[in-house]
Amino acid sequence: MPHAELPPKDAPLREPELNFSQLKQAINLVDFVLTLGYEHHRPKSGPSREKGPFHVFDYRGRSTLDQVIIYQAPSGDYRYFNRADDRDQGDVISFIKNRLENPRIPGITASPGKNVWASVLDNARRFLQLPEPQRKRSPQLQQAITPVQRGDQYVPDFLLQTTPLTDTRYLSARGLREETLGNDCFKGRILNHVHEGVSKTGQPYQVVHTAFPQVYHDKIVGLESKAQGLPGQAADALTSSALWLSNSTAKTHTLLVLESALDALSHYQLQQPTHAMYASCSGPLTDNQVVELKRLITNQNLKTVKPAFANTLAGHVCDTRLITGLAHVSTPMQIERTLPGLLTVTIHAAQEAYFRKLHEHTKRYNQQVTEGYIQLAGRQAPLGNSALQSELILAGKEADNCYQFHIPKRREALAFFNRALIQSYPMSVKLDLEKARAWDWNQQLQESRRGPALELERKRTPSEAPPGQTRKGLGR
Repeated sequence: MPHAELPPKDAPLREPELNFSQLKQAINLVDFVLTLGYEHHRPKSGPSREKGPFHVFDYRGRSTLDQVIIYQAPSGDYRYFNRADDRDQGDVISFIKNRLENPRIPGITASPGKNVWASVLDNARRFLQLPEPQRKRSPQLQQAITPVQRGDQYVPDFLLQTTPLTDTRYLSARGLREETLGNDCFKGRILNHVHEGVSKTGQPYQVVHTAFPQVYHDKIVGLESKAQGLPGQAADALTSSALWLSNSTAKTHTLLVLESALDALSHYQLQQPTHAMYASCSGPLTDNQVVELKRLITNQNLKTVKPAFANTLAGHVCDTRLITGLAHVSTPMQIERTLPGLLTVTIHAAQEAYFRKLHEHTKRYNQQVTEGYIQLAGRQAPLGNSALQSELILAGKEADNCYQFHIPKRREALAFFNRALIQSYPMSVKLDLEKARAWDWNQQLQESRRGPALELERKRTPSEAPPGQTRKGLGR
């Protein structure tokens, strides 16, 4: 029988082939994430009656960088999920692939000129070739991760500290009535968040906050926590994509979007809309939240969206972000850049008529601003003055079917532009801007309870304005 030929002595050794089945057998997910720099967060992890068999790992000890929750499947395989992204779950192969497609950490990188699956294998191979001292081993931790049972579910720490709404003192102090809080629209959407501890003198204490659960893909991933003088987010909340939502019914056709759940409750008490639901972004609106709002609009078959953000500079910027995000697919648009005094919106559209219509609107606005300037500065004042030019909305064609508008970051300019944009371009849903007369809806609610005398108070001097506001309306 002939012998197989041996390769030449100086021939390079070939790397052993590695397929996905071998990869899963060769790499333990727990060791892998520890070697990459994730840290086991013991206080948040099981096994325990409250936390079950789930173990939390934060990248470099910070959940804001990346967080995964690892558990052992009944089959014995280690698997993971990410509370902030329903698509980010599975085995070690999914872990690598998701971080190649959505870069989050420096330890996993794409291979130049190769597809994602080849890059998965390359990253796995690099891990397997690490010298022993550089690879983390976790036999004791792996032993502590017991298999999940039917019905096991991961519950974040902050939800273990919540109770149904019974303490309404904070909300009552903000002018909200019991019948508003008890309305079907808000049942189960307002909670109490209980904080217990021991003071420096050794005395136990308990503090009750008002909490609004923030939802992502129908799962609670955070809390907007409110107490007198202490607004904020619950620890370990993942909120950049999440929304607080009121309840809806089969007849719901309108969505109102606001910056806070407190404003939503205030708006409801003031306006009593029918067949409407509320969404709050718990702060400045993010692009991720716009994506979630679009998903909500589709799933609920909503016909009308009313941006009802605060009557501040930040609120008007939120209007622009939401409007551009809800533009019709035939005319995609976005906020291209935001500078301290200027917002740039880019619009792509094959029909130049839309651009001409919006441009005509902005020219009328610029004419009004110029006439106001001349009245104060005099007819002889140069119109090329930089102070005047910085107040005008500028427009231009950047390329074929691509247009840009540069809007001064002023409440008046953004309010005008946002309404003109809705009137000029097609939207994916009917849009109707709604603004409070006061800074926000809760302030308007409190003023309405104290009488019309406060109409004068709103015309206060800059030194008396709320923090972050000026007479020109620069946002907080």
